[in-house]
Amino acid sequence: MQSVLKKRQVRDFPAATYTPTVQGCLEVFAQASRCLQMLDDDAYQASMKPVVNSSIGEHFRHWLDVFNAVYQAGIVIDYNQRRRGHRVETSRSVALVEIDELTNWLTGLSEKELKKNVNVLTGVSVLHTQACLMSSTLEREITFAALHANHHFAMVKVAASLMNKSIDEDFGIAPATATFLRGQ
Repeated sequence: MQSVLKKRQVRDFPAATYTPTVQGCLEVFAQASRCLQMLDDDAYQASMKPVVNSSIGEHFRHWLDVFNAVYQAGIVIDYNQRRRGHRVETSRSVALVEIDELTNWLTGLSEKELKKNVNVLTGVSVLHTQACLMSSTLEREITFAALHANHHFAMVKVAASLMNKSIDEDFGIAPATATFLRGQ
C-alpha cells in the first residue's frame, strides 16, 4: 500500500505557501501533468468502449471545464457551460497549457479571495431541463473541482489500463481513500 501513497513533489511549490485547498488542487494538477506525459496522443484520443465510453481526452476536457467554470466566473459559476469537441480533447499539449494557466491562477489567490461568496448554477435533473442557483464559496467550489477531477482520473486509469498503458498507482485515489490507506 505504501507505493499508492508515495509523496511526490508538487512542482517547486512549498506546501506551507498555500492553503490546504490550493495545495490539494496543485497536487491534482501535478498528477494530471504526469499522466499526460505517460501517454501519447493516440492513447489520449482512444475510446475504450464499452467499458469506458469517453476517451481520456474527453475526461480531461470535462474536469478542466469544471475548473474553468470556477476560474472564469464572476459571482456566478455556471457548471452547465461545456466545451465538447474542444481541442483539449485531442491534444495533450493544449491540456498542459490549461493546467499551467489554472495553476498560475490558483497560486495567486489569497485566503480572502478563497472565502468569497459565489453563486453556482448547475443542472439538477436528467429527465428534463432544470437548473438551480445556490450559494457557495470560491474555496468550496475549487475543492469540488479537485474532487471531481479525481473521479475522472479513476476513469482515465481504467481506460489506460485497458490499453496496457502504465499510470501512477496513486492516480485517481481520493484524498479520503489515501487517508484511510495511510491508517492501514
